[in-house]
Amino acid sequence: MASNLNTSQQKGSDVFYDVCCSVCEEDGINNEGLFHCKICFKTYCDECVKMHKKLHKDHAVSAKSDGESWYVANKVDDTIELCEEHTTEKLTMFCGDHEQLLCHLCLLLKHRQCSKVFTLAEQAKSNSQRIPLVQVTKGIEKSQKLLKDMLDRGKDNIKSLKASYEQICEEILDERRQINENLDRLQQNTIRALVSIYERLNNSIEDDTKRCLESISKLKIYGAKLKDNILPERTFITLRKCIDQTAAADSLLKSMIKNGGTDIKFQPNRELIQFHADCTDLGKIIIGDPQHNVDPNKIVSIEDKSEYNVRTATDKSSCAITGICTTSNGDLVIADYYNKCVTLLNQAYKVIDQVQLPTYPRSMCSISSFEMAVTVSQRIADALNGIHLLRVDGGKIIRKQILKINHVCYGIAHVDAEVFVTSGTALYEYTMDGRLVKKLYEDSTGPDRVVGVGVSPDGKRIYVTDLINGMLRTLTKDGTVTATFQDPAFKHDMITANIHVAATGQVFVFGYSSISQVDTVGQTILNAISDDIAKPASVYFHEETRKLIVGFWSQYKINEFKTKIVPTF
Repeated sequence: MASNLNTSQQKGSDVFYDVCCSVCEEDGINNEGLFHCKICFKTYCDECVKMHKKLHKDHAVSAKSDGESWYVANKVDDTIELCEEHTTEKLTMFCGDHEQLLCHLCLLLKHRQCSKVFTLAEQAKSNSQRIPLVQVTKGIEKSQKLLKDMLDRGKDNIKSLKASYEQICEEILDERRQINENLDRLQQNTIRALVSIYERLNNSIEDDTKRCLESISKLKIYGAKLKDNILPERTFITLRKCIDQTAAADSLLKSMIKNGGTDIKFQPNRELIQFHADCTDLGKIIIGDPQHNVDPNKIVSIEDKSEYNVRTATDKSSCAITGICTTSNGDLVIADYYNKCVTLLNQAYKVIDQVQLPTYPRSMCSISSFEMAVTVSQRIADALNGIHLLRVDGGKIIRKQILKINHVCYGIAHVDAEVFVTSGTALYEYTMDGRLVKKLYEDSTGPDRVVGVGVSPDGKRIYVTDLINGMLRTLTKDGTVTATFQDPAFKHDMITANIHVAATGQVFVFGYSSISQVDTVGQTILNAISDDIAKPASVYFHEETRKLIVGFWSQYKINEFKTKIVPTF
């Protein structure tokens, strides 16, 4: 990006001109057109007009400084009476029904049924006093000023974008340097441990070798002396020492055999290798001013809705979209309960790929930019209960791993290296490789009391939903309940993980016919969305596009709502 910015600056000024030099413009250079040839119908800057005059001495050239004879003024005069849609036709009429100028083609094609069509002469006469010229002039001046301010803002944004781009490049390099430093530290620690073990074993071998040589020497000497013809007392002493030395040799041999081999091996840290293999990036790139991303209690207000059909040729039943995630390139991943599958959609909501699951997908959450986790489960615990880890790569859904869980799996949420799963009566915390850490919360007073789960981006708050009683509970990381909020809008008659916590921190809880945005404390409904919401099965808020995506039970559609963020007061 930086190189492109530099190139554009080299090619010409970033000032916007009413008329640009035709020759420079062909070379991608932005210079002001100050002269116009009435024969060539081209404009020229100070430099290019010199060459034009040399080549075409008989051509008539007007200059911008000539005032009213300058071609731009004439050009406006020539075109102002032409229809903008039918560019060769002259405007002759005005439609009062649509407040629109018309040529004869406009009248013929679109305004034949209109009742208030007048000639321009009639309209000009009747409206001569109704259109205040001063007010229109002021409006033009105001619009021009606003547009110029927007251009100035655009220039500032380009500079800011370049600065933030270069800063992020440095931050990425710093992140890489830190990783390299940590890897160097791990390498040094491992080599240090290797050297310590090597020296200890080497010294042990050298010590055993020395003791063996000493024992062999003594046995050789004592054995030779036994053959000498010496006094009985001396013979007894020699014999006794031979016996003692033989016993010492046997003891030495046993200790050396017990120590076994001295080969050393290297066992890699598989968790470290797997962690790096699972990572898809060094961090997320977020569009927008970070100051706009820090307040999760800003209200998400609906502006517009689009509807998309997500049915595939292999679907045997109507869809039930119980999980929604997005990848960093904008593709959409959805879990379909009734058809027991996960489907990949492109940004136009067209199906790219699909994989089948062994049983019903209950919920889904993002693990990284291109990875997601899906809970699959029957209503009762069986061998199929578990978490399926998936990865999107090259337009395909890749099955990574299946974590077997010994209880029913409904809702799922992820933060850092922790996964939170609900069973209908309890909330459990697991590691990314499926090891149970602990049971965080339990409500066994009835079924479906602990179904949906969401986690704040910083991991400090955990939210769980009770479908039967229409209840939202807020927990700390250790499972302590800090808030309990009950509302009929949270009730749902389908077993669905009816909560979504956005990457920007907004909390959405949905019931049978509405979606509620709840404050992060878990005590107040900030906004209720009920337009065209019937039996929702999942909700996802895309933090970059600020679109709210809703999946439904027993329907083939997904609704995409464009939103705006409204501050709370």
